Amino acid sequence: MLCIALLALASCASPEPNPPSPRIPQRIISVVPSATEMLFAFGLEDRVIAVGDYDQLPRGTADKPRIGGLLNPNVEKIIEYKPDLVITYGSQDNLRNRMQELGIRIYPFTHGSIAETLDYMLKLGNTVGAESKAREIEQRIRSTFEEIRKHAPARHPKVLLVHNRGVGALGSFYSVGRNAFQNELIEIAGGVNIFSDVEKEVLEPSIEAVMQRGPEIIIETLPSSLPEGEAERRMADWAKLGRLPAVMNKRIYVVAEDYMLVPGPRLDLAARKFGEIISSH
Repeated sequence: MLCIALLALASCASPEPNPPSPRIPQRIISVVPSATEMLFAFGLEDRVIAVGDYDQLPRGTADKPRIGGLLNPNVEKIIEYKPDLVITYGSQDNLRNRMQELGIRIYPFTHGSIAETLDYMLKLGNTVGAESKAREIEQRIRSTFEEIRKHAPARHPKVLLVHNRGVGALGSFYSVGRNAFQNELIEIAGGVNIFSDVEKEVLEPSIEAVMQRGPEIIIETLPSSLPEGEAERRMADWAKLGRLPAVMNKRIYVVAEDYMLVPGPRLDLAARKFGEIISSH
């Protein structure tokens, strides 16, 4: 449910982040998985003193204290850790107001386009004193995008992206619409998201809608550490829809990589994976 919880926040309005302070924060709390991963990518894991309940990556977050999630942030615990910067979701109005009342600096985050995500990463880098590292990651990602575009297929196959589907059940799962970062990555790789006409980030399509749109490639995205044999079982599930072009041409892919689910400093890895799949024959 991590992916859904994150994607569902896309439409939340948020204020602009606080202006950069002359003092570089040394005690940072982040309740946002994307922002937490950025901080670790900047090499600032020692300054991250606590994280949210849904922060699973990078590996070092396992040793960090937990202070609640989107709906249940533990304000008392946050205060107890004496942070000088708290990274919140843009939709956490109560937490933001409480931090401001106490004079604790905040830096809100909201999901958006890839460009907005990269812009946020640069601004976060500036805020925490990691400008050069943030710029290095941003340039690496953009360079990767350009490389993948150059090798994209001339013909653009139709792609269905699937997440949160139970093994053995095709009747209930989620996909992404035009507003999802994965939609952009599919386009960069030369594919066409079959639900790119839907002005949403997350949607729950019917099997009838999938059959009607006829995806030529189906990609299931899952968290890492997939149980042995599950990928094969998931691919076998789709064989029940034998009329789908993706099934007929054996272009069903199960990708158990966290970077496919959360926008952040590994967007280039996600783009490469989409490129590898979409360009394969």
